[in-house]
Order: sequence, then structure tokens, then C-alpha cells
Amino acid sequence: MIKTLSSSLAALATLGIAIPSASALTNAEVKQCNALGKSLQARQADAKTKAETRESLLEKVEVAGDAWEEAEGLRNFSDDYATKADLTKAEYETLKGELLREERSLQALVSRLNEDVAVYNGKCVKN
Repeated sequence: MIKTLSSSLAALATLGIAIPSASALTNAEVKQCNALGKSLQARQADAKTKAETRESLLEKVEVAGDAWEEAEGLRNFSDDYATKADLTKAEYETLKGELLREERSLQALVSRLNEDVAVYNGKCVKN
């Protein structure tokens, strides 16, 4: 069972991509803002996919952790049970490592995305 892994996920940036006002920005700036807006939307979709992958992996880690706990309880009954406990623990530890890497990758992506949304909002969204 996972007790130490945080399931908190920084909120994905919600993009209210507004079309920049022509009077507020030059044509070149409008083109830059439109390109940046499209890039942000694509990266937001990527972050959503990564979050879904992370959730799926979390479920696998929990199942592997339960299997290891069950096998560990039978460890002392025979060498076969001990071997099974070792194998299930190795699988569990491997999946936990994958989950941690996925979590770090997702957090970094969301952090960069949020920073870029702030830049977009400051540069491209005019009231």
C-alpha cells in the first residue's frame, strides 16, 4: 500500500486564451501570442495525458503493494513463499520508482506550463 507518495497534483493551468485586441498589440505580437496560445493548449493536453498515465500507474502500484503485503505474510511458510515475496516486492519497488519518475515529470511540466501561462497572460491578454 502507498502511504508516503503524495497524490497531490498542482492544478493544471486553465487557459482562457483570449484573442488579443488588434489595437493593443502589433501584428507581430498578435502572431506571437497566437502561436504561444496554441503551444500552451498543446502542452496542456500533454499534461492532462501525463496526469491520466500517472493515475493509471498509481493504481498498478497499489495493486502491486497489496500483492507484496499478502506474499510477505506467507514468507515464513516455505522457500517458495519467500521467493514469491521477494519477487512481488521487487515488482512493487520497480513500479514505485516509475510512479515517482512520472510524478516528477508531470510536476515539472505543469510548473513550466503555469509559468508560460503567466507570461502569456501578461503579454497577450489586454483588458
